[in-house]
Amino acid sequence: MKKTILLLLMALFAMFVVACGSDDVETGTEDNDSVDTEQDTDQDETTELSGDIEFMTIDLMPTFEEYLNGVIADFNEVHPNVNVTIRDVPLGQVEQVVLTSAAGDQLPDVMNLNTDFLKRAGALGAFVNMDEKASHVKDHYFEGLWNAGEVNGSVYALPWYTTTSSMLYNPELLEAAGFDGPPSTYEEGWEMSKAIYEETGAYGNLIDSNIHLHFPRNGIDLLNAEGTAATFNVPEAVELWEEYKELYDEGLFPADVMLNQQPISELYAQEKVAWWITGAQLFGQINDLAPEVYNKSLAAEPIVGTAGVTVADTMNIAVSSKSDNVDAAVEFAIFLTNDQNQLAFAHEATILPSTIEAANDEFFSVDVEEAEVSQAGRYYAAQSLENAVNMSPAVENTTEIYEVIRQAFQRVILEDVEPSDALADAEEQVNALLQ
Repeated sequence: MKKTILLLLMALFAMFVVACGSDDVETGTEDNDSVDTEQDTDQDETTELSGDIEFMTIDLMPTFEEYLNGVIADFNEVHPNVNVTIRDVPLGQVEQVVLTSAAGDQLPDVMNLNTDFLKRAGALGAFVNMDEKASHVKDHYFEGLWNAGEVNGSVYALPWYTTTSSMLYNPELLEAAGFDGPPSTYEEGWEMSKAIYEETGAYGNLIDSNIHLHFPRNGIDLLNAEGTAATFNVPEAVELWEEYKELYDEGLFPADVMLNQQPISELYAQEKVAWWITGAQLFGQINDLAPEVYNKSLAAEPIVGTAGVTVADTMNIAVSSKSDNVDAAVEFAIFLTNDQNQLAFAHEATILPSTIEAANDEFFSVDVEEAEVSQAGRYYAAQSLENAVNMSPAVENTTEIYEVIRQAFQRVILEDVEPSDALADAEEQVNALLQ
């Protein structure tokens, strides 16, 4: 029922966008046709911006109310005639709130959106093209994060806060197998996994339920650029799954993790796995479960596949293309996501900034040999931002697509289905979902 409602609302949303598409976008100014300022805005040039802006956030109030009010106050020092109000929405209600608001011609001017929904709504023409309106600040953001908001060749949002992974590892398990450091790639990790398993009985690399991510990590696209057809049934994918089947048959990763029946954190706390690739903010789970294991653990950069990229889970800031005050809204979006404000936010929350200068701040620089392991993990996560990308396709039913791929892989591992057959069947099912 929920999916049906959202599909109906998306259809109404599309009708709203199309109905308004012939209108010129009105701005809240008479003399300022475009935003030409840098992130360090010149007050004398831009004080003519005026109007009311509604800023929709996701689950940030009241925890970060003081921070957000501070950002607005600083913005008003430069643009005193712009009135910004916050509308905080629970995460589970975001899509319905946005779609319902659009259908009623009341879409918030500035919106905090996750990448999946941003792409789906952006494809309907709902948001301002940031390649046009904010091109002057593009180089301030990491390229992979800027491109997270890309739909059909154009970017429709500014990247805001994000998270990436780092590695927590047990040096004693590595040393027992003759290694003085962790792997840097999945290929190296599997080679080390064999020795670690033979010497200690512990695992190295693990395959969890997010098997779909192994395609983009290794340069295999899930869908075509238009989001109309599956593209993962290729020889490279067959070879990858054949390799994983061989590794499973050798006992090098357990089925319960793949089936999402066993948390990796528990295995790590029990010293049954040598490393865990996760967000540094989750390292503390090990301290709760097994302080002695946590205290001897070290952090490292996350391992990568053949594509050399890491997964970024990014929140974005989009501006409604139907806002009455587009220029002011874009200027606020730029201000909110600038280096200074993102760095300040990172001091308040366990997140990473999307801007290069903020990520290179000394706040993220630690002596990894001396730092507490969670702080070292945060350093490595920040360093990985240079190669971080969004891996979600811009389609409505990503959850169903991921489940099709997951079940196909499970048949390969548990039922001895040939990878080529499983991938062909999954391709057919995904193409049916995309119709």
